Amino acid sequence: MKVRIYIILALFTLLFIATTNIASAQVGLSVSPPRVYYSIAEGESGTQNLLINNISKDHPLDLAITFGDWEYDEYGNNVMFNPDSLDNSCASWLSLPEGTYLTLQPGESREVEVIMSVPSIVPSGDNVQTAMLYVTQMNPVDGVDAQGAAIRINVRQGIKIYRKGLAGERRALEITDMTFNRESKNIVLAFNNNGNIWTDGVIKTTIFNRTTGKETSLSDTPFFTMPGNVRKVMISPGEDLEKGEYTATVMLDYGDETILEAAELEFRYD
Repeated sequence: MKVRIYIILALFTLLFIATTNIASAQVGLSVSPPRVYYSIAEGESGTQNLLINNISKDHPLDLAITFGDWEYDEYGNNVMFNPDSLDNSCASWLSLPEGTYLTLQPGESREVEVIMSVPSIVPSGDNVQTAMLYVTQMNPVDGVDAQGAAIRINVRQGIKIYRKGLAGERRALEITDMTFNRESKNIVLAFNNNGNIWTDGVIKTTIFNRTTGKETSLSDTPFFTMPGNVRKVMISPGEDLEKGEYTATVMLDYGDETILEAAELEFRYD
């Protein structure tokens, strides 16, 4: 099995369930946008607005707003923590001038200000910090589940918060390995985010069966990374993978007029 990693210069380019429909109880909560971004220098403050909407037609919502931390694991899953648990946390920089509790009547919406005040010296010295804002229903509603059992229903939604300083952005992804897992029939791509800014994009993959001469373009695989992330992505070549000698080509596409990281893998599937 051979791996070739190379770089191409390109000239182009948590969520929580917030709506529950269970038998006699219908409860709905909508918070937008799903991500909030601040670009603030040290010692400065900034404000962003969230729109919170009770989409239920029958039930008022008593809501509490709290903060926490989050990060991605190596497979890109969200992992949640208590506030100020992580070195790059900005949870303690956030405040709500109108308070942390509100009540919304059925169909009512309300705009909420979220203020970020960055310390004059950022302890971690990093260019990027994150936090999570939770909106949680505090008055559960009676309902029944799919089996008819009585339950208490409440809803919660999490909004990711990002802050970046004014340092020049440096996007740098590096593919470190690429293998074929014969047991799961997945191509396993490993790469790092060596830049100083969050970097999102898609993985473009083609597989060429050198035995039959058939080439297949797979569906794009989206990815989301933070600075320092070490990531593994499982790419399925499909359920109908035929036996043969293959060449798989992947490309990390993460923006216009940037450097695209790419790699090739030769493998055999019996």
